[in-house]
Amino acid sequence: MDAFSDPSVERVVVMSSAQVGKTSVLENVIGFFIDYDPSPIMVVEPTIEVGKSFSKDRLAPMLRDTPCLTRKVADVKSRDSGNTVNHKVFYGGHITIAGANSAASLRGRSIRIALADDIDAFPSSAGTEGDPVSLIGKRTTTFWNRKIGLFSTPTDEGLSKIEAEYLKSDRRKYYVPCVHCGEFQIFTFDNVKWPKSEPSKAQYECPFCKGMITDNDKARMILRGEWRKQAPEVKRIAGFWINELYSPWVTFAQVAEKFYASKDDPQTLKVWTNTSLGESWKQVIVSRTSDNLFKARCALNPQTVPMEAVALTCGIDQQMAGYWFVVRAWAANMTSWLIHYGFLPTEEDLDALVFSTQYPVEDGSRSMSIWRAARDTGGTRGKEQDTSMTEAAYWWIVKNQGRGPALFGTKGASANQGTRFKVGEPLMQTPSGKTLPQWFRIITIDTDVMKDYFHYGLDQAIAQGPNALYLHAETGEDYIRQITAEEKRVNKKGVAEWVRLRRDNHLLDGEILCISLAQPQWVGGGVNLLRRPAVPGIPGGNVRPMKRRVISQGVM
Repeated sequence: MDAFSDPSVERVVVMSSAQVGKTSVLENVIGFFIDYDPSPIMVVEPTIEVGKSFSKDRLAPMLRDTPCLTRKVADVKSRDSGNTVNHKVFYGGHITIAGANSAASLRGRSIRIALADDIDAFPSSAGTEGDPVSLIGKRTTTFWNRKIGLFSTPTDEGLSKIEAEYLKSDRRKYYVPCVHCGEFQIFTFDNVKWPKSEPSKAQYECPFCKGMITDNDKARMILRGEWRKQAPEVKRIAGFWINELYSPWVTFAQVAEKFYASKDDPQTLKVWTNTSLGESWKQVIVSRTSDNLFKARCALNPQTVPMEAVALTCGIDQQMAGYWFVVRAWAANMTSWLIHYGFLPTEEDLDALVFSTQYPVEDGSRSMSIWRAARDTGGTRGKEQDTSMTEAAYWWIVKNQGRGPALFGTKGASANQGTRFKVGEPLMQTPSGKTLPQWFRIITIDTDVMKDYFHYGLDQAIAQGPNALYLHAETGEDYIRQITAEEKRVNKKGVAEWVRLRRDNHLLDGEILCISLAQPQWVGGGVNLLRRPAVPGIPGGNVRPMKRRVISQGVM
């Protein structure tokens, strides 16, 4: 608030975690200028619809319940045409609610106070007219005493609008004094400590004196804190960063529990990093080399199951010439090992793999068969002239239901579907209209998300971390070439996307199916629910997590 009333500051940038009072600051800025310094104000939300919600749910109650504002702005239900949901007039100024997705709503008015909320959710262009943040700034050009406020939780590193704006500011952070030694510091998650596997007991450790700081101590520290500039040479742009550890409504333990629940999945960890730490997600733009990926190999022989495995999954990518496949073993803690991959020329060979193959456990005590198998249903022409590859997949899945492993038909999502896996409507016919003897459902997979998960798991295998996706000891260049047939790159619009470099990516597709079958979000739950091998009649004990020696040098 001080920065918004400081005549030497033109632009205020607030990069923060969620739920730390960011929107309340925006509301107070509006109230201040309506009451003390009436001016033309514009509030820009990501969309017109979000702007209407802000006006109804946040702005209208503030104007109604604050006595000094109530008498200055007429109620929207009155006959005063100067007060609508998106435009309110008051003595000396007005407030307009706009959407960053609408160039029309950003045009036509000169604005002294421009407030842009959640700018990382803004589209890259307002229609065809360019960057919404730049357009907002243009509206203030004619005012010498303009104020521009930018608010948001960050998203991806290098792509985050709010992070880019914050880095151009004087970069203020809130320093608080330790209750034990008095040293000033910023709250960082690295200093949140808890007993092993008990994040509910988390406290904050002072990095200077190693004293433990409780939530009650935090409240006293914040009262005595102060904002300090990291780049004092920058003038006219005040930037503020704060995370959830400062929040009076969230305990250290609650932040730790959120981390503990999200740490093993890159998608949930990204959300936690953005919304709890107020930091951008350091997105890895994936471009792999064989030397690097061979470091994910372990000492497990091919076609051998590690002792801690509870299930085997199989992904099948069908082509006109035959079937590419991948088989993975899974522990209940989501650690996985590639045990088999290759190409099969005939459906008879595929049947033998899926329904008859028994893989020995490495101690020789037992064997395991495939628990779940997924077959891609894409494709056009099949081997038979009157049957497409899609129809062949339908018939294979339906006729073999109940024969052994659970069988699933899948396809890749053509656009963001908002969830990893989407179950389709029951299918009773093939695409050509032939009636199936029984219905089944196609599961659509967000392959972009699962490719992120796959490469995250390979990195975890190299680092021997949780959720590792290991490769067996004899994994060769043929496998590596296919799983590196796609790279993640940033396109011209600044959006990260997977780009196909080579035609043969069949083993990558097989891996995506294999991994999907094991996920907790899959139909019927994931391998995390299993504690014994998932094949009836095969003996096995409880799973005990076990670290595996990794072969970190090149090809054996």
